[in-house]
Amino acid sequence: MKDLYYIESVRQFKESTMALLQYIPKNIKKWELANRDFKWYVRKLVDPRWKEVIREGTYVYALGNEEYQIANEDLRVSQIRMRYGGLVDSLVQTQRELPQDIFDNISILYTYHINVGHGNHSLIVFKVNNRVHIWMVDCSDYDFVSHRYYRANIDNCLKYIKQKFQLVDPIHIDVVMLTHPHYDHYSGINYYIYNKLIDKHTVAYVNLKYHIASHNYNNLLSNLNKLGLQIVEPFSCNSNKNIRILYPDIKTFNIRLSPNNISSVYNIWFDNQSYFVFPGDLEQDGWKLMDVTKCYPYMTHTHYYAISHHGSINGHLRPSVCPYKKRNNIKDCLCQHTVPVLMGRDKAFSGIYSSQVLADFNGRILYSEKDASNTPCSFLEIDLIANKWKWY
Repeated sequence: MKDLYYIESVRQFKESTMALLQYIPKNIKKWELANRDFKWYVRKLVDPRWKEVIREGTYVYALGNEEYQIANEDLRVSQIRMRYGGLVDSLVQTQRELPQDIFDNISILYTYHINVGHGNHSLIVFKVNNRVHIWMVDCSDYDFVSHRYYRANIDNCLKYIKQKFQLVDPIHIDVVMLTHPHYDHYSGINYYIYNKLIDKHTVAYVNLKYHIASHNYNNLLSNLNKLGLQIVEPFSCNSNKNIRILYPDIKTFNIRLSPNNISSVYNIWFDNQSYFVFPGDLEQDGWKLMDVTKCYPYMTHTHYYAISHHGSINGHLRPSVCPYKKRNNIKDCLCQHTVPVLMGRDKAFSGIYSSQVLADFNGRILYSEKDASNTPCSFLEIDLIANKWKWY
């Protein structure tokens, strides 16, 4: 039986292609029954002649001599894709038009950006009417490049939140917002489910229109399906007063774009103020499609901005098509007082962090992996109302 790989992500360079491949074992049924993820990721420098074969979200055979072959007919691929289709069909049935709470007059508002290596994980904590609420934007717990777990940092942050806000009851995640189905953005959601911090009362923003049939993503969808929680598809038409979805628009949604370029862009909004924009891994093609009547006012006036794509130049550039004025990169979209937050691990991939991104923001960046003195940290805490931050 040929060696089968799932292509998690691809980075194109001028003279080469870097691909992150996930090894698919020969017998996947036992892994499905145990709902266990595949952790065997390898980075491969791929000859440019294979660029039409090595595409994100597809399966290939590695034939030796650095040659690859499309593996669409493999029974393991069919099994994974059939499972994905069944899970999506089931989750579509859980979408319900339920009234969502709208929060005003909040008394405290913090965000926590946890060091999970190469990945994104943010928590939003706010208090209204003497009750503390906790939301989540993306959640990785495993750096698939270094093959290392970061659950200790997550546990440290959760313990700190529980003590700081004097929570008597166990921590509960009220809302989960997933930007896109890449493993470095969702691997840790299962960890929260297993520890009962996410349950049937959680609202999950998950785009069910992706065609990303991977074993690990199937496991996430399976766990969400078992919980029976409410699913909201993160399109701009499903925005509310506190969670504004700037992109994508369901009417112009293009499934043929890469997962990065159909990342959902979340704008967190309280008391008529734009506090945070989370764009996932949105790249230039995605920025180009964003409705500027949505992105311009909210990007320009936001207090904080999570830098796209872990500080890669791919997530920083903008096409010069903005009708407001020529904008070459995201720095031009933000006001000079916006504070950028960079999540991820420096040099995890070539071009992360980008020297241009660092130069354009000129020392304004807050990092999730290290403090202002370059000392490694467990998490970054930001008091959004007081505009103060601290590393732990």
